[in-house]
Amino acid sequence: MPNALYPRLLTLCLAVFLVASVTDWVLTFTAGRAPGEPVRILPANETEIQARTIDTGAVARLFGASGEAATNIRALGVMAEGSTGRGIALIGIEGKTPRAVRAGEAIAPGVTLAEVRRDGVVLNRSGALQQIRLATKPPVQGVLPAR
Repeated sequence: MPNALYPRLLTLCLAVFLVASVTDWVLTFTAGRAPGEPVRILPANETEIQARTIDTGAVARLFGASGEAATNIRALGVMAEGSTGRGIALIGIEGKTPRAVRAGEAIAPGVTLAEVRRDGVVLNRSGALQQIRLATKPPVQGVLPAR
């Protein structure tokens, strides 16, 4: 008799564990989540929230993204349409002839121009946003201004 009791007790324990596990997952997926970022009050003159950009190139390479294609992209000039993110940028890729690219167009395989800003551009590298500032030249030394 005791040998017939053990399989039934084991079945009952597994059934209780299954019900508890399914209940936990249902409650986890149906729970109302708080937003990840708190609500910010914008100043009256600022109409758009500026998205934070993070350079995730090292992490992307860690997970297998190829770092060979279009690694040296420079923003040489921009014509931004206010703070909308639209516009045209003059982009130079690894010593090739610079070319004009509109926001949303592909620059290289896996790289698109996400935004055009007054001080640079934001690239979308396979889902990871990267901000590139405009290339600036250092001031010329030793030249006096004309009078």
